[in-house]
Amino acid sequence: MNKIKAFIKPIAGLLAVGLLIYFFPDIFLYFAIAIILSMLGRPLCELIKKFHIKKFHLGDSLSAVVTMVAMFMAFSLIFLIIIPLVNKEILILSKIDTKAIVDYFEQPLKDIYDFLIQYNIIRPEEDILKMIESKLYTIINWDSFSSILGSFVSKTSSLVVGAFSTIFLTFFLLREPKIVHNIFMAITPDEQTSRMNNILHDSRVMLTRYLFGLMSEVLCMMILIFLGLTIFGIENALIIAVIGGLMNIIPYLGPLMGCAVGVVIGIISNLGIGSYDMILPNTLEIIGIFVAANLVDNFVLQPTIYSKSVFAHPIEIFLVILMAGNIGGVVGMIIAIPSYTLIRIIARQLLSEFKFIELLTNKLDIEKSNKS
Repeated sequence: MNKIKAFIKPIAGLLAVGLLIYFFPDIFLYFAIAIILSMLGRPLCELIKKFHIKKFHLGDSLSAVVTMVAMFMAFSLIFLIIIPLVNKEILILSKIDTKAIVDYFEQPLKDIYDFLIQYNIIRPEEDILKMIESKLYTIINWDSFSSILGSFVSKTSSLVVGAFSTIFLTFFLLREPKIVHNIFMAITPDEQTSRMNNILHDSRVMLTRYLFGLMSEVLCMMILIFLGLTIFGIENALIIAVIGGLMNIIPYLGPLMGCAVGVVIGIISNLGIGSYDMILPNTLEIIGIFVAANLVDNFVLQPTIYSKSVFAHPIEIFLVILMAGNIGGVVGMIIAIPSYTLIRIIARQLLSEFKFIELLTNKLDIEKSNKS
């Protein structure tokens, strides 16, 4: 009877969690984001708790509030840098003279037009110049941006609810870090409490190291891209560097997306000031800088950072990301490494008698990693 109860307890807990995710995915998302933010803020919160002047010291609640204020200021600083730069690009885009662009490229376009007619790719009666001018006007028309902004504003209420929920949950996770631990222990059979304790401890340590490693990589990429763009005198180097660094969160596809966005921003900047001759040189320079930065990332930053955070072979990481991308697309690729790390930690505690599991998890020595 006791064995049946021990079996039912975790199954019922997992079923409850599964139903919560299925019926309330938004709540699960808020909770997941809150856990990540609390893990990022935990070191600062613990440091603030230790700070005291004579007999006065901040309690758990005030420490959590101060930590959240500090995190909010850090995120706000990023937005204060990015938003004016984005607004500048939108204003430039809205003022671009599409007729002047077509006039400048008229002769090259006519050569292309003649080539297309010669090989029967288009009909002679089609006016390619008017067609391109029309397409350009449609793409950079301010009305298209107005519709995007309108749809964004219409979702403000759900964003406000999500932001409030995440802040609320983050506060309590910072104030009472044992909440998640207690939830898992409540659905764990008594004979498995030691293993569950190890799983939760190792997961917290490894995920925290991974998050800080990822932040370090993103920051290094921003600095590398910014320095390269500044040396070559590329306009809007800061916004391109910030976007390029943030896109690096997405494995493999992220650098390509960041480079594409950087090229588009570079082209818009040149079109806005009428510097058409510099479009091709600047595009090649931006691509070259992104290629160089990602070579440094692949051969220096990632081996250095991830070898000390998730303790997995590069081939493992590559295959896991490919499989996760095939299952969950871009989102799957983003969560691939932390998810794989959690699976290895759980397998190490529950399935260590299998040689294959031992092979995959033999580098997961959390105690040694904490001391080093």
